[in-house]
Amino acid sequence: MASEVIEVVAAVLVSEGRVLAARRTRPPDVRGGWEFPGGKVDPGETVGEALVREAHEELSCRVEVVRPLAGRSTVKPGYALTAHLVRLVSGDPIPHEHDAARWLGPEELDQVDWLPADRPFLDELREVLLDGQRLAGGNVGGAVRIGSTVRRSTGSWTPAVHALLDYVADTDLEMTPRVLGLDSRGREVLTYLPGRVIDESAETASESLLVEAMRWLRRYHDSVADFDHPGPWRNASRQSDAEDSVLCHHDFAPYNVAASTSAEGDRLVGVFDWDMAGPGSRLEDLAFAAWNWVPLHQPVPAVHAADRLGRMAQEYGRGVDARDILRGVVPRLEESIDRIATGQRAGDAGMLNLARVGEPDRTRRHLDQLRGRVPEILSSLESRAADPVERTPPTEGSK
Repeated sequence: MASEVIEVVAAVLVSEGRVLAARRTRPPDVRGGWEFPGGKVDPGETVGEALVREAHEELSCRVEVVRPLAGRSTVKPGYALTAHLVRLVSGDPIPHEHDAARWLGPEELDQVDWLPADRPFLDELREVLLDGQRLAGGNVGGAVRIGSTVRRSTGSWTPAVHALLDYVADTDLEMTPRVLGLDSRGREVLTYLPGRVIDESAETASESLLVEAMRWLRRYHDSVADFDHPGPWRNASRQSDAEDSVLCHHDFAPYNVAASTSAEGDRLVGVFDWDMAGPGSRLEDLAFAAWNWVPLHQPVPAVHAADRLGRMAQEYGRGVDARDILRGVVPRLEESIDRIATGQRAGDAGMLNLARVGEPDRTRRHLDQLRGRVPEILSSLESRAADPVERTPPTEGSK
């Protein structure tokens, strides 16, 4: 009669595209080897219950079982191991039965000496880790986070965008991602920029964040004024030959920045999603910013819109007139609508992704509504220009 096999389970704890590995201290024959935390299934206990219990005992955290990895292995004669993906529910993992623990990304799995029983699960795990954690937004490129990196799909425009980011990295301008190369799936690898991303469906960017954003945009435009690259660019504007032409971000919006919050207000700490960057004009970047930062795609009162536009112009400086920003919004968004529709007809995957959130029809509807409000907003801006009382105090860096 065959002897009973003892079931052993491993908790493969994955978070932000990384997995937790722990180093054994005993028994002597496995000391120093790395494994997934886990242990034997107790009598009367389900596999799921065993995984939750072992994670609590060995790591002082609570987990939830996601699914098993394929296959099983032999720990030693009479002991069979299965591995199961789990996600962290609460607590920070602290090893109690291991002398070290490391979070490993897909490219780091081979940096530790895994115990033989755990190695059969690494190939499938590597693909799981490469899937990463989907980041908010990313309707065009589908960005995912893996540890301290972000992975995004690439295109013919990627070398030009990387050249731009490398150029910016050599300036004193901060808050942009660094290019790290490509991964095994051919995606670009960029540094992750931590911070809070504004949920436009629930809030409007604060005044303090608007101020920082416009100051940063001016510094960015100035820093790349002498940069030139033949492309190809994904987004080459019709205004790329304008007198104030520059390499625009072309998607500078609250959903593409990272912010931190303190007692002094919101601070800008990162600007991401550069795949739409390309030649254009300073005013064009400001017009698209107004669409999202005022935000003009919402039915905000004319006085409020004028105040925000005025603050944008003041903080950007360089003699920019808020009325010119407003006048540039409709043609800038018409160009966006045309570009999205053209890309969708051509089968551009990123532009097709936008169709899932109703683009470009959604923008077309909002733009039609804005056209009817422009005269009132412009009138309010004219009143501001004629009023000698300054509504906002002058700030450093806005000259």
